[in-house]
Amino acid sequence: MKKIFILTAMMLAFSVISSAEEKEDSAEAFDRGIEKSTTCFIPKGAVGGGITFSYNNYNIGNAANDIGYTMLFSLIDGVKGNMTSFGVSPQVSYFVADNLSVGLMFDYERSRIDNAVGQLSLGDGMSFGVNDYNYFKHTYSGAVTCRYYMPLAKSKRFGMFAEVRAAGGYGQSESYRVENDEKFGTYQDIYKFSLGLVPGLSVFVTDEVALEVAIGILGLNWQKVEQTTNQVDKSVMTSSGANCNINLLSLEMGMSFYIPTGQHKNRKSR
Repeated sequence: MKKIFILTAMMLAFSVISSAEEKEDSAEAFDRGIEKSTTCFIPKGAVGGGITFSYNNYNIGNAANDIGYTMLFSLIDGVKGNMTSFGVSPQVSYFVADNLSVGLMFDYERSRIDNAVGQLSLGDGMSFGVNDYNYFKHTYSGAVTCRYYMPLAKSKRFGMFAEVRAAGGYGQSESYRVENDEKFGTYQDIYKFSLGLVPGLSVFVTDEVALEVAIGILGLNWQKVEQTTNQVDKSVMTSSGANCNINLLSLEMGMSFYIPTGQHKNRKSR
């Protein structure tokens, strides 16, 4: 009797396990419908080249993020004027894999303020008006880039990209005012380094030519400024930090050329 009971229990357990396995095998795997894109937007071995332009127009009167700007106007309150900034960035790249490139970039930027006005503060409540205040700055920098393209809806014409950019540069600036035919000025040597994330959009208008727009949204920055005022007083200031913001006034827009090589040379990819 005892042996029969044990045998019956074993058969019931086997039946339950077999039934569970059948239900598991028959259950359909949950699929959200998200597929990993395998579209080749730009093939491995392609060579890219292009040029990007940027233009900014500031209404001076608010605090600036640039440490050089902060030092220049540390003694001048209520500065009012207009600053214009122009930049040009030629670049070359090589695709080490489909949709993935590494490259080099050179950047030149120039900023200028003409005939600004403000109040020169001397401390202890003493100040006087300053007219015809001028500012000029130009910087040169180089960068190493790594960019990955993501086609939109498997399109070979429209795509997004994310670029990591490490850059270092040098610049000079001059701010001055003219009083009684004498020029009083402050001169700066600027050294800077940055590491940033630059997303963007690429639209191919032909098989090899694309229009691109990009904007920096995240970055680490370091900057050192050596300043001389009236060729007498000298000071040095360094700063570092991180920023995560979108400045719609500093869009980069340009045109790029992508030339397939090797096995893709004679094959249209778009």
